[in-house]
Amino acid sequence: MNEHFNEKIKLAIRSSQFHIQGIITSSMLENISFHLFQKQNNGVFIELIILMNNTPKTIKITNILLRIASGGGQIYYIDKDSNEDDCFLNIDKKIIISSKETEDDVKVDAQSQLANSTLLFKSLTETAFPVVHQSGQPDILFSASKEWVKAGDNIELTWQVEQAQSVILLPQNISVPLNGKTDIKINTDCLFTLQAKNEEIISEKRIFIKAVNSLGLTFSVYISTDQLAGYMLLQAHPEIPYHYAIPPDSHVRLHWESDRMGILSEKKWGEMPVNGFREMQIKEDAIFQFTWKTIFDIKLINLHFYILQEKKPQKAQKKEPERPSLFKLFKRRP
Repeated sequence: MNEHFNEKIKLAIRSSQFHIQGIITSSMLENISFHLFQKQNNGVFIELIILMNNTPKTIKITNILLRIASGGGQIYYIDKDSNEDDCFLNIDKKIIISSKETEDDVKVDAQSQLANSTLLFKSLTETAFPVVHQSGQPDILFSASKEWVKAGDNIELTWQVEQAQSVILLPQNISVPLNGKTDIKINTDCLFTLQAKNEEIISEKRIFIKAVNSLGLTFSVYISTDQLAGYMLLQAHPEIPYHYAIPPDSHVRLHWESDRMGILSEKKWGEMPVNGFREMQIKEDAIFQFTWKTIFDIKLINLHFYILQEKKPQKAQKKEPERPSLFKLFKRRP
Protein backbone atom coordinates (compact mmCIF):
# COMPACT_ATOMS: atom_id res chain seq x y z
CA MET A 1 0.00 0.00 0.00
CA ASN A 2 1.41 3.41 -0.88
CA GLU A 3 2.77 5.72 1.80
CA HIS A 4 0.43 8.52 0.76
CA PHE A 5 -2.56 6.41 1.76
CA ASN A 6 -0.93 5.56 5.11
CA GLU A 7 -0.32 9.21 5.92
CA LYS A 8 -3.88 10.18 5.03
CA ILE A 9 -5.18 7.51 7.43
CA LYS A 10 -2.91 8.68 10.25
CA LEU A 11 -4.13 12.24 9.82
CA ALA A 12 -7.78 11.14 9.74
CA ILE A 13 -7.42 8.98 12.87
CA ARG A 14 -6.29 12.03 14.83
CA SER A 15 -9.70 13.63 14.36
CA SER A 16 -11.66 10.52 15.35
CA GLN A 17 -13.63 10.81 18.58
CA PHE A 18 -16.16 7.97 18.50
CA HIS A 19 -15.81 5.19 15.95
CA ILE A 20 -13.29 3.78 13.48
CA GLN A 21 -14.51 1.13 11.04
CA GLY A 22 -12.73 -0.26 8.02
CA ILE A 23 -10.99 -2.94 5.96
CA ILE A 24 -7.18 -2.73 5.85
CA THR A 25 -4.18 -4.97 5.22
CA SER A 26 -1.92 -6.38 7.92
CA SER A 27 0.98 -4.17 6.81
CA MET A 28 -1.20 -1.09 7.18
CA LEU A 29 -2.29 -2.31 10.62
CA GLU A 30 1.36 -2.36 11.69
CA ASN A 31 1.83 1.22 10.54
CA ILE A 32 -1.22 2.66 12.32
CA SER A 33 -1.43 0.32 15.36
CA PHE A 34 0.18 2.88 17.68
CA HIS A 35 -2.39 5.51 16.72
CA LEU A 36 -5.20 2.98 17.17
CA PHE A 37 -4.03 2.11 20.68
CA GLN A 38 -3.97 5.78 21.64
CA LYS A 39 -7.51 6.31 20.38
CA GLN A 40 -8.76 3.12 22.00
CA ASN A 41 -7.41 4.25 25.38
CA ASN A 42 -9.47 7.42 24.95
CA GLY A 43 -12.67 5.45 24.41
CA VAL A 44 -12.84 5.30 20.60
CA PHE A 45 -14.49 2.10 19.36
CA ILE A 46 -12.30 0.17 16.89
CA GLU A 47 -13.99 -2.15 14.37
CA LEU A 48 -11.66 -3.58 11.68
CA ILE A 49 -11.36 -6.40 9.15
CA ILE A 50 -7.73 -7.29 8.44
CA LEU A 51 -6.84 -8.65 5.00
CA MET A 52 -4.02 -11.18 5.31
CA ASN A 53 -2.39 -13.81 3.10
CA ASN A 54 -2.88 -17.54 3.62
CA THR A 55 0.20 -17.75 5.79
CA PRO A 56 0.64 -18.10 9.54
CA LYS A 57 0.24 -14.78 11.33
CA THR A 58 3.40 -13.25 12.75
CA ILE A 59 3.81 -12.74 16.49
CA LYS A 60 3.68 -8.98 16.03
CA ILE A 61 0.40 -9.09 14.11
CA THR A 62 -1.06 -11.56 16.61
CA ASN A 63 -0.17 -9.30 19.52
CA ILE A 64 -1.67 -6.27 17.80
CA LEU A 65 -4.92 -8.11 17.09
CA LEU A 66 -5.21 -9.43 20.63
CA ARG A 67 -4.34 -6.07 22.15
CA ILE A 68 -7.10 -4.33 20.21
CA ALA A 69 -9.53 -7.14 21.04
CA SER A 70 -8.67 -6.97 24.74
CA GLY A 71 -9.54 -3.25 24.74
CA GLY A 72 -13.09 -3.97 23.57
CA GLY A 73 -12.60 -3.64 19.81
CA GLN A 74 -14.22 -5.95 17.26
CA ILE A 75 -11.47 -7.37 15.08
CA TYR A 76 -11.82 -9.88 12.20
CA TYR A 77 -9.38 -11.25 9.67
CA ILE A 78 -9.83 -12.74 6.19
CA ASP A 79 -7.35 -14.91 4.33
CA LYS A 80 -6.79 -13.30 0.94
CA ASP A 81 -4.14 -13.65 -1.77
CA SER A 82 -5.28 -10.83 -4.02
CA ASN A 83 -2.92 -7.97 -4.74
CA GLU A 84 -5.78 -5.60 -5.55
CA ASP A 85 -7.19 -4.87 -2.12
CA ASP A 86 -10.13 -2.54 -1.60
CA CYS A 87 -9.16 -0.85 1.68
CA PHE A 88 -10.89 1.97 3.48
CA LEU A 89 -11.50 3.54 6.90
CA ASN A 90 -14.75 5.17 7.98
CA ILE A 91 -14.10 7.85 10.60
CA ASP A 92 -17.08 8.62 12.86
CA LYS A 93 -19.42 7.75 9.95
CA LYS A 94 -18.56 11.12 8.36
CA ILE A 95 -15.18 10.70 6.65
CA ILE A 96 -14.06 7.88 4.38
CA ILE A 97 -10.42 7.29 3.44
CA SER A 98 -10.26 4.85 0.52
CA SER A 99 -7.37 3.13 -1.21
CA LYS A 100 -9.04 3.78 -4.55
CA GLU A 101 -8.01 7.29 -5.44
CA THR A 102 -10.48 9.25 -7.56
CA GLU A 103 -9.66 11.98 -10.03
CA ASP A 104 -10.33 15.51 -8.94
CA ASP A 105 -12.70 16.04 -11.87
CA VAL A 106 -14.95 13.19 -10.75
CA LYS A 107 -17.37 14.20 -8.03
CA VAL A 108 -18.16 11.42 -5.54
CA ASP A 109 -21.15 11.37 -3.21
CA ALA A 110 -19.48 10.88 0.19
CA GLN A 111 -22.66 9.70 1.93
CA SER A 112 -23.38 6.97 -0.60
CA GLN A 113 -19.74 5.90 -0.50
CA LEU A 114 -19.89 5.65 3.30
CA ALA A 115 -23.09 3.61 3.10
CA ASN A 116 -21.62 1.23 0.51
CA SER A 117 -18.48 0.64 2.57
CA THR A 118 -20.57 -0.04 5.67
CA LEU A 119 -22.61 -2.66 3.79
CA LEU A 120 -19.40 -4.24 2.48
CA PHE A 121 -18.01 -4.41 6.00
CA LYS A 122 -21.14 -6.12 7.36
CA SER A 123 -21.24 -8.66 4.53
CA LEU A 124 -17.59 -9.64 5.03
CA THR A 125 -18.04 -10.15 8.79
CA GLU A 126 -20.30 -13.12 7.99
CA THR A 127 -17.36 -15.06 6.53
CA ALA A 128 -14.51 -13.44 8.50
CA PHE A 129 -12.82 -14.98 11.55
CA PRO A 130 -13.38 -13.01 14.77
CA VAL A 131 -10.39 -12.39 17.01
CA VAL A 132 -11.23 -13.18 20.65
CA HIS A 133 -9.03 -12.05 23.49
CA GLN A 134 -8.38 -15.19 25.54
CA SER A 135 -7.16 -13.62 28.77
CA GLY A 136 -9.13 -15.93 31.05
CA GLN A 137 -11.05 -12.97 32.49
CA PRO A 138 -14.81 -13.76 32.52
CA ASP A 139 -16.84 -11.38 30.37
CA ILE A 140 -20.17 -10.34 31.96
CA LEU A 141 -23.24 -8.55 30.59
CA PHE A 142 -25.68 -7.86 33.45
CA SER A 143 -28.80 -5.69 33.26
CA ALA A 144 -32.14 -5.06 34.99
CA SER A 145 -35.48 -4.18 33.41
CA LYS A 146 -35.88 -1.34 35.96
CA GLU A 147 -33.58 0.25 38.50
CA TRP A 148 -36.29 2.30 40.29
CA VAL A 149 -39.41 0.37 41.29
CA LYS A 150 -42.30 0.71 43.67
CA ALA A 151 -41.94 -1.55 46.70
CA GLY A 152 -43.63 -4.87 45.96
CA ASP A 153 -43.12 -4.77 42.18
CA ASN A 154 -41.10 -7.30 40.18
CA ILE A 155 -38.02 -6.72 38.05
CA GLU A 156 -36.30 -8.94 35.50
CA LEU A 157 -32.55 -9.57 35.75
CA THR A 158 -30.80 -10.70 32.54
CA TRP A 159 -27.19 -11.82 32.13
CA GLN A 160 -24.75 -13.30 29.61
CA VAL A 161 -21.37 -14.63 30.73
CA GLU A 162 -18.42 -15.90 28.69
CA GLN A 163 -15.21 -17.65 29.74
CA ALA A 164 -16.50 -18.72 33.15
CA GLN A 165 -16.72 -22.04 34.95
CA SER A 166 -19.34 -20.97 37.49
CA VAL A 167 -21.73 -18.05 37.98
CA ILE A 168 -23.34 -17.03 41.28
CA LEU A 169 -26.10 -14.47 41.88
CA LEU A 170 -25.81 -12.55 45.16
CA PRO A 171 -27.27 -11.83 47.71
CA GLN A 172 -29.40 -14.90 46.98
CA ASN A 173 -26.14 -16.89 46.73
CA ILE A 174 -27.56 -19.24 44.10
CA SER A 175 -25.75 -20.85 41.18
CA VAL A 176 -27.11 -19.80 37.79
CA PRO A 177 -26.32 -20.79 34.17
CA LEU A 178 -23.99 -18.73 31.97
CA ASN A 179 -26.95 -17.18 30.15
CA GLY A 180 -30.31 -16.62 31.78
CA LYS A 181 -32.88 -14.34 33.36
CA THR A 182 -35.07 -14.32 36.44
CA ASP A 183 -37.94 -12.35 38.00
CA ILE A 184 -37.41 -11.02 41.52
CA LYS A 185 -39.85 -9.18 43.78
CA ILE A 186 -38.38 -6.00 45.26
CA ASN A 187 -39.55 -4.92 48.72
CA THR A 188 -36.51 -2.93 49.89
CA ASP A 189 -33.38 -1.42 48.36
CA CYS A 190 -31.18 -4.25 47.09
CA LEU A 191 -27.71 -4.63 45.58
CA PHE A 192 -27.46 -7.56 43.14
CA THR A 193 -24.05 -8.96 42.27
CA LEU A 194 -23.31 -11.41 39.47
CA GLN A 195 -20.04 -13.19 40.23
CA ALA A 196 -18.32 -15.24 37.51
CA LYS A 197 -15.30 -17.43 38.21
CA ASN A 198 -12.79 -19.01 35.82
CA GLU A 199 -10.24 -21.03 37.80
CA GLU A 200 -8.73 -18.40 40.12
CA ILE A 201 -9.94 -15.34 38.19
CA ILE A 202 -13.16 -13.71 39.47
CA SER A 203 -15.21 -10.99 37.77
CA GLU A 204 -18.22 -9.16 39.21
CA LYS A 205 -20.94 -6.85 37.92
CA ARG A 206 -23.33 -5.04 40.29
CA ILE A 207 -26.77 -3.48 39.92
CA PHE A 208 -28.44 -1.39 42.63
CA ILE A 209 -32.25 -1.45 42.70
CA LYS A 210 -34.06 1.37 44.50
CA ALA A 211 -37.39 0.42 46.11
CA VAL A 212 -39.66 3.43 46.51
CA ASN A 213 -42.18 3.04 49.33
CA SER A 214 -43.11 6.66 50.01
CA LEU A 215 -44.84 9.48 48.22
CA GLY A 216 -41.51 11.10 47.43
CA LEU A 217 -42.87 14.54 48.38
CA THR A 218 -43.12 16.07 51.86
CA PHE A 219 -44.93 19.19 53.02
CA SER A 220 -44.11 21.32 56.09
CA VAL A 221 -46.31 24.13 57.42
CA TYR A 222 -45.01 26.99 59.57
CA ILE A 223 -47.19 29.73 61.09
CA SER A 224 -46.49 33.12 62.59
CA THR A 225 -48.84 35.33 64.62
CA ASP A 226 -48.59 38.60 66.51
CA GLN A 227 -47.97 36.64 69.70
CA LEU A 228 -45.06 34.62 68.17
CA ALA A 229 -41.57 36.02 67.73
CA GLY A 230 -41.02 33.93 64.57
CA TYR A 231 -42.36 30.99 62.60
CA MET A 232 -43.36 27.80 64.39
CA LEU A 233 -43.78 24.35 62.84
CA LEU A 234 -47.42 23.30 62.73
CA GLN A 235 -48.38 19.65 62.95
CA ALA A 236 -51.24 18.18 60.92
CA HIS A 237 -54.19 16.43 62.47
CA PRO A 238 -52.88 13.16 63.99
CA GLU A 239 -55.59 11.06 62.33
CA ILE A 240 -56.23 13.06 59.15
CA PRO A 241 -53.06 13.92 57.17
CA TYR A 242 -52.76 17.24 55.34
CA HIS A 243 -55.43 18.86 57.55
CA TYR A 244 -54.25 21.91 59.52
CA ALA A 245 -56.00 24.19 62.01
CA ILE A 246 -54.54 27.70 62.17
CA PRO A 247 -55.34 30.79 64.24
CA PRO A 248 -57.09 33.67 62.47
CA ASP A 249 -54.97 36.35 60.80
CA SER A 250 -51.84 34.18 60.93
CA HIS A 251 -49.07 34.14 58.35
CA VAL A 252 -48.41 30.73 56.78
CA ARG A 253 -45.16 29.54 55.21
CA LEU A 254 -45.61 26.32 53.19
CA HIS A 255 -42.47 24.29 52.43
CA TRP A 256 -42.29 21.28 50.09
CA GLU A 257 -39.38 18.98 49.21
CA SER A 258 -39.04 15.94 46.91
CA ASP A 259 -36.58 13.07 46.93
CA ARG A 260 -37.09 12.02 43.29
CA MET A 261 -37.74 13.44 39.85
CA GLY A 262 -41.26 14.57 39.09
CA ILE A 263 -43.59 17.39 38.05
CA LEU A 264 -45.43 19.34 40.76
CA SER A 265 -48.33 21.67 40.08
CA GLU A 266 -51.13 23.37 42.02
CA LYS A 267 -54.57 24.09 40.63
CA LYS A 268 -54.29 27.88 41.00
CA TRP A 269 -50.50 28.37 41.06
CA GLY A 270 -49.68 26.19 38.07
CA GLU A 271 -46.41 24.25 37.71
CA MET A 272 -43.89 24.78 40.52
CA PRO A 273 -40.32 23.67 41.31
CA VAL A 274 -40.08 20.33 43.12
CA ASN A 275 -38.31 22.04 46.05
CA GLY A 276 -39.46 25.42 47.37
CA PHE A 277 -41.70 27.41 49.68
CA ARG A 278 -44.46 30.04 49.56
CA GLU A 279 -45.66 32.57 52.14
CA MET A 280 -49.28 33.62 52.39
CA GLN A 281 -51.97 34.83 54.78
CA ILE A 282 -55.07 32.68 55.09
CA LYS A 283 -58.15 34.50 56.40
CA GLU A 284 -60.73 31.79 55.72
CA ASP A 285 -60.92 28.04 55.26
CA ALA A 286 -58.94 27.04 52.17
CA ILE A 287 -57.95 23.96 50.14
CA PHE A 288 -54.79 23.73 48.01
CA GLN A 289 -54.93 21.02 45.33
CA PHE A 290 -51.53 19.62 44.28
CA THR A 291 -50.77 17.16 41.46
CA TRP A 292 -47.54 15.16 41.80
CA LYS A 293 -46.43 13.26 38.66
CA THR A 294 -43.54 10.78 38.81
CA ILE A 295 -42.33 7.96 36.59
CA PHE A 296 -44.48 5.57 38.63
CA ASP A 297 -47.88 7.25 38.99
CA ILE A 298 -49.86 10.44 39.52
CA LYS A 299 -50.87 11.51 43.02
CA LEU A 300 -53.49 14.13 43.98
CA ILE A 301 -52.69 15.80 47.32
CA ASN A 302 -55.09 18.24 48.98
CA LEU A 303 -53.96 20.48 51.84
CA HIS A 304 -56.84 21.68 54.05
CA PHE A 305 -56.56 24.75 56.27
CA TYR A 306 -59.22 25.55 58.86
CA ILE A 307 -59.48 28.86 60.73
CA LEU A 308 -59.93 28.44 64.47
CA GLN A 309 -62.99 30.37 65.61
CA GLU A 310 -62.51 32.45 68.75
CA LYS A 311 -65.31 32.03 71.32
CA LYS A 312 -66.63 35.38 72.56
CA PRO A 313 -67.39 35.51 76.31
CA GLN A 314 -71.12 35.67 77.00
CA LYS A 315 -72.39 38.57 79.20
CA ALA A 316 -74.18 37.52 82.37
CA GLN A 317 -77.87 38.50 82.37
CA LYS A 318 -78.96 40.80 85.23
CA LYS A 319 -81.70 39.43 87.41
CA GLU A 320 -84.53 41.83 88.20
CA PRO A 321 -85.49 42.00 91.90
CA GLU A 322 -88.55 39.99 92.71
CA ARG A 323 -91.65 41.95 93.73
CA PRO A 324 -93.41 40.65 96.84
CA SER A 325 -96.76 39.08 96.10
CA LEU A 326 -99.90 39.62 98.16
CA PHE A 327 -99.89 35.99 99.08
CA LYS A 328 -96.45 36.33 100.71
CA LEU A 329 -97.55 39.46 102.63
CA PHE A 330 -100.52 37.71 104.12
CA LYS A 331 -98.42 34.68 104.93
CA ARG A 332 -95.89 36.71 106.97
CA ARG A 333 -98.59 38.05 109.35
CA PRO A 334 -99.13 36.00 112.47
